[in-house]
Amino acid sequence: MAIRELICKVLRKFCVRCCPLSVELNGDSILFGWACESTPAMQMRVERPKWTITDRNACGLRMADFMVGYQEPFPGAPSDMFPAGPQQAFKEAPHASQVMVIGLGLNDSYGLLSADDYRQQLLAALAVIREAGAVPVFTGLVQIPHGYYGPAQDANLDEFHRVMRDVAMEEGVIHADWDDEYEGEGDLQPDHIHRAQAATDRLTARLIAAIDEAARRI
Repeated sequence: MAIRELICKVLRKFCVRCCPLSVELNGDSILFGWACESTPAMQMRVERPKWTITDRNACGLRMADFMVGYQEPFPGAPSDMFPAGPQQAFKEAPHASQVMVIGLGLNDSYGLLSADDYRQQLLAALAVIREAGAVPVFTGLVQIPHGYYGPAQDANLDEFHRVMRDVAMEEGVIHADWDDEYEGEGDLQPDHIHRAQAATDRLTARLIAAIDEAARRI
């Protein structure tokens, strides 16, 4: 181990923000910060200026498409909604970050992917992350109040919350608790899905804390 990295390894135990850290973000429009003036990635770069962020977030992205690769996250997606462009299958894409974040599943749940299939995708993503030598972090999925969409979609999202929690606990993955961060209707944009700025700020703070914890495991 290089002397500089050894020093950083020690320092991370006491002052995690003192050392450089590379972070890969893989999320949908919530982690993208859709329609927010200050997005999570922007805030991370301000709050943790020593971090190097690889931003692969894409609005409308499903975990299923993320795993196999995609030309666009949804049909006709404007390029500014997936700035990293088309992506290879997750297992084939280059990964050089020390921490890799997964913030996907919300769109799959409303497409009625089964909870068992979602679990298998999370486990497959974890295998890729660990093969790359990185520490995984799950954001958790945001709460959507029941009643805006169909009961089947509401029930499926509830199952996805449970699955991501269960996989995190079973596999020792840091979970940023986004499913616990909801303070009512004021958190929602008019579409009842995307988060307003104040809510996005709170989600970002939880994610930064989770990545700080991940950094101590490197």
